[in-house]
Amino acid sequence: TGVQLRNRLSALTGLPLSAAVVFERPSAAELAGHLHEELGGVLLEEAAIALPCTARPAQPLASLYRRVCETGDVVSAMRLLVTASLAVPAFERADSAPHELAPLKLAEGATGPALVCLPGFSPALGRPWHATLAASFGGERDVLELRHPGIAHGDAVPRDWETLVDLHAGTVREHLGDRPYAVLGSSMGGCPAHSVAARLAATGTPPVGLVLVDTYHVTPDLEQEPWLLALPARLPLQMGERFDTAVDDMAMAALGAYTRIARGWHPEPADVPTLLLRATDPLPGPFTGVGPLTAIGERRASWPVPHTTLDVPGDHWSVIEKHAGTTARAIREWLDARLAATRGTDA
Repeated sequence: TGVQLRNRLSALTGLPLSAAVVFERPSAAELAGHLHEELGGVLLEEAAIALPCTARPAQPLASLYRRVCETGDVVSAMRLLVTASLAVPAFERADSAPHELAPLKLAEGATGPALVCLPGFSPALGRPWHATLAASFGGERDVLELRHPGIAHGDAVPRDWETLVDLHAGTVREHLGDRPYAVLGSSMGGCPAHSVAARLAATGTPPVGLVLVDTYHVTPDLEQEPWLLALPARLPLQMGERFDTAVDDMAMAALGAYTRIARGWHPEPADVPTLLLRATDPLPGPFTGVGPLTAIGERRASWPVPHTTLDVPGDHWSVIEKHAGTTARAIREWLDARLAATRGTDA
């Protein structure tokens, strides 16, 4: 009946409809038009009600990461970045060309082979990772630093590890051609450095050597180690609130993305002579109350494929800063020995 229809429409819309509404508008179109007008008025009245709105300060990803680090739970802090990285645009190998970044030229010289440096994935504030190390070579060789897309420049990251390796290998070929060169990776940068050196060796343009500066092989059992995840937390813990505006959300999410695509990666033996420079000062222990206590001896750099190990003064950071001079000398002497051995073999 008309009354039953009125009751159902009133219940569905929340409008106080008169008993005669159906009889006064006999066609469905007229009834629908009336309901539309009534509902529009209700919505306008509701919109006119001013809801209290208090301006709140922005909560950038860097700030959230820093504050979690300050609790001591660096594992959860990195999980935050890894999760955020899922929202970052990613590019495939086939469409990587627009995302290639020209390397930074940190030093010039022609006495020795060029040195191609790969940094870790944490943002470097104010200056390149290897600026001090490059200056320590005294103008004897070109020193280039590759840049990972998304960290400081670019709005996307590689989809996977192979895409990153292809991108960097192509950059080395483009900028060095057939010139002699060596590859160097610092900290986590040693992992892509190994893959890039192996890729270049397999495709006919091998480096004279690969240098890993205090690089850790992150096995699955180490991925959740607080002492290891405390490495990227060092800068925000030192800077405090200043860190929140020193880096943008893209840089922090990119750090999470590279951490994610590096999971499960394992270096395969490569036909490239490899030197592991290991800091003599071990990493500090984990934050109090977080994670298992790992022995000091186990918190030192190691590498699972054939290599030469040489201890150099300093800790994980000072080996390429305060002690960059002795680190550069160790690299120079090892590369000179490699070149001499190669000449002897050729003779």
